[in-house]
Formats: sequence, C-alpha cells, structure tokens
Amino acid sequence: MPAHNLYLKNSQIYDQNSEPIQGLLEAKAVMKIKTEPVHRLRQGEMEDIVSTHTEVTLTVAMQNAELKYFIIDQIKAGKTPIIPLLVGEHWDKEKDTKERVSLTNIRLVPEELTLFQAKADGNDKGQYEIRGKTNDMPEFIDRFQKYVE
Repeated sequence: MPAHNLYLKNSQIYDQNSEPIQGLLEAKAVMKIKTEPVHRLRQGEMEDIVSTHTEVTLTVAMQNAELKYFIIDQIKAGKTPIIPLLVGEHWDKEKDTKERVSLTNIRLVPEELTLFQAKADGNDKGQYEIRGKTNDMPEFIDRFQKYVE
C-alpha cells in the first residue's frame, strides 16, 4: 500500500465562551500510552494500558498575540492556563478527504511557557511554540474514508 502524506492544517482554538482565539499557525498532537506488564495464567506476560494522554504543540505567530494575552490573564488570576477546545483537520492529499478532530481541556504547564523571547538576530521567524497536554480522548468529528485497493 502506498504511503499517504498527511498534514495538520486549518486548526482553530476557542476560549471558554466558544469564541475563536486568533494567531494559531499550526497544531500537532501526539497520543502517548503508558503500559505495565501483567502476568496471565494461560497467556504469560502481557501489557495492559495504564494511562493515556495527548501532547499538543501549538505554533503561534508572535505579532498576533491573542492567545498569549489569554494565557497571561489566566496566570494572573492564579489559574493553570487551560485551552478549552482545539479543532483541527488532517488532509489526505491523494484522495482529497479530511478527518476533523477536536481536543478539549488542554492544560499548559506555566513553568514550560516561553511567551516573551527577544533575539538579537534579524532572521527570526516571529513565532513560538506552546506545549500542553490533555487526558481527554480526541473526538473525531469527521473520519477518513476507507481505502479500497
């Protein structure tokens, strides 16, 4: 079966009032699964899933800083910054189909946030990354079509 190029585009994040937060260039999500060995009498040692979480990386434009101010307002209020909703699309270029997925309750770790970073180089792209994670399972709004050989 040939390889299919998939990429994430048209991502949008929303605040508590379901209003879009502008300035998101790109989003990536990786599901991490933790397992532990369990001994079964007949089957021997097997792996059981202990926990899952999804790590999210957001690439944000420096000049369109609505997300930055949203995070700073939550930190000033003494809260852990939480992005309530992210909706993104994976595109399959060969079949021209898409898969829409939503991630909820993305917690950002304040110690890992870099919101202000000045560089003396004149060649910086003017963007930065924000990382967070969620324990909620992704919800697939639209799914890919089944492949037929």
